[in-house]
Amino acid sequence: MSDLVVLGTDTDAGKTTFALLWMAAFGDEFAYWKPVETGDPDTERIGRLLPDAITIDPVARFAEPVAPALAARNDGKAIPSAAQLARSRPHTRRSLLIETFGGPLSPLNDTELQIELVRRLATPAVLVASSTVGAVGRSLSVLRILRSEQIDIRAVVLIGSADVYAEEEIRKHGNIEIVGLRPPVLWETHGIATGATDQREALERIRSIVQPVPRPSVNADELILRDRAVAWHPYTSLQDPDAPLPVVGATDEFIELADGRRLIDGISSWWTILHGHRHPRLMRALREASERIDHVLFAGATHPYGVECAELLLKTAPWNGGRVFFSDNGSTAVEVALKMAYQFWCHNGEPHRKLFVGFHGGYHGDTFGAMAISRDPVFFGRFEPLLFRAAQVPVQVNLLDQFLWQHPREVAAVIIEPMIQAAGGMRIQPAHVLRDLFNVARKHNVLFVADEVMSAFRTGTFWAHSQAGITPDLICASKTLAGGIMPLAATLAAPEVVAAFDTDDRSQTFFHGHSFTGHPLACAVAVENLKMMADGKWQERARQIESRWKNYCFENYWQENEFASSELGHPGRVRVCGTVLAMEVGHGGYLAETGRRMRAAAIKTGVLLRPLGNVLYAMPPLDTSEESLHQIVRAMRAAVRAAEG
Repeated sequence: MSDLVVLGTDTDAGKTTFALLWMAAFGDEFAYWKPVETGDPDTERIGRLLPDAITIDPVARFAEPVAPALAARNDGKAIPSAAQLARSRPHTRRSLLIETFGGPLSPLNDTELQIELVRRLATPAVLVASSTVGAVGRSLSVLRILRSEQIDIRAVVLIGSADVYAEEEIRKHGNIEIVGLRPPVLWETHGIATGATDQREALERIRSIVQPVPRPSVNADELILRDRAVAWHPYTSLQDPDAPLPVVGATDEFIELADGRRLIDGISSWWTILHGHRHPRLMRALREASERIDHVLFAGATHPYGVECAELLLKTAPWNGGRVFFSDNGSTAVEVALKMAYQFWCHNGEPHRKLFVGFHGGYHGDTFGAMAISRDPVFFGRFEPLLFRAAQVPVQVNLLDQFLWQHPREVAAVIIEPMIQAAGGMRIQPAHVLRDLFNVARKHNVLFVADEVMSAFRTGTFWAHSQAGITPDLICASKTLAGGIMPLAATLAAPEVVAAFDTDDRSQTFFHGHSFTGHPLACAVAVENLKMMADGKWQERARQIESRWKNYCFENYWQENEFASSELGHPGRVRVCGTVLAMEVGHGGYLAETGRRMRAAAIKTGVLLRPLGNVLYAMPPLDTSEESLHQIVRAMRAAVRAAEG
């Protein structure tokens, strides 16, 4: 048997009555756990009335018999988050009977409802209701809520006198199995055992209903063979010796493989998963939006999700006003910025400003404009004859200043990944260097583009560039914009850029767009994500991860003198920036064979990492548990040993 969650339509619906009968019948298979308790503790009641039952103490218990969130507040304490409670789930040889409190929409803590915990438990559930008058309406109402939240509800259990009419109506309108149970005649050990024995057939029926539905089996070897016959994977040789991982599921910081293994997603699935896989609030936003709309063009039409997403993004910008141009991915967000920058100068009478300046180690995407300003010889050297004119300078203030002096009124824009160059090797730049580079661009009257496709949220602030106190003219965002749930990109344009296009001359229109620009479902998820980030609580989590990286490394694995120095160009073996931990292992760059060995060693340790050649790094989701953070560092150490051994 799998674990089983007991939900109630409300307080006093009969959840504990059901739990007593269930534990009396199946106590040799189940242990009882109620994560949060108030008032007279049900855990002690179960243990007192069923002395042979195994009970597990709650995570939070309060003496005052009121709602848990209120009891905690009155006691000057806090109830853990749904994620923390779910991670506290006991590991026993027996299945768990998990009893909830109140109804599914009862407040769990100051920010979450109990249904968030139920969803994170991801366990089959039964809904318990009293058979008194109103059972039909109560049961069907809660059923609708549970199903809309994708809770795996298997049966309704009516506690009380038999009510054939109520059972028929709930079964008919709820399309669900329903079973009636009577409370024990005597509320003592013998009476409960007798009640369970007399109703064994009904309890066995419930037991058969809630048996886990087996997941459709996936033959990993067959899937890989089919994949290799038809799929062309990014940044992967067609003769890659390493088979792709056959992934069949993902939850929180984990991905699930066809063979049953769970790997910690130590790189947030190419830096996209912000909070964790299938975060409940984001999935709910997607589900609710999908019930009203799918896709509508964003040319000559609009929708509430796109408007609200743009409004929320502009509230984070370092200037008042401006506009948001949506696209599909980081590379297209950069393309939009490049085209806007050049057309801006055309509208201002300077069409000769055709030169863009990027930086050594920069990477901005794989479309032609993004390749041109990146110019990485490994990634893009083959396409050099096709790329437009652009320059790359070292990330040094004096050299940028010198270049701009040598090319007066030729440069349209300078573009940089603020604080950390990602694909170029996780190279960190101090905030003062970023600020000085911006000031040089301003001195030469050149537009400044912040490519925040990777760095947004990852360095400990909403926008990485804000740590330097600068105001870019264009900001590019993508990977984490919709929490990694949906593909979405945005280019934020400052008011002075927008003003150059605000004309009734249709020939000066910004002629750019994509079929799925401003996709409603992606925007709906992004809106919820931006609302989650607006309270700033995530920043404390980012700081905790950064602190953990340093503490783990200093105390357990690497010496402090191996960490990044503040001088650019001397990165140190190990470097930390926000949620990113990176280190250089040997030499050889992106094509170094050590990358394959390190990846394989990490996977054996239960962690998915994807080194950038000889640069090993981790960038986990914000909600990654402390245990998983420890495991990531252990995997990185194993990877280093594999590379150096």
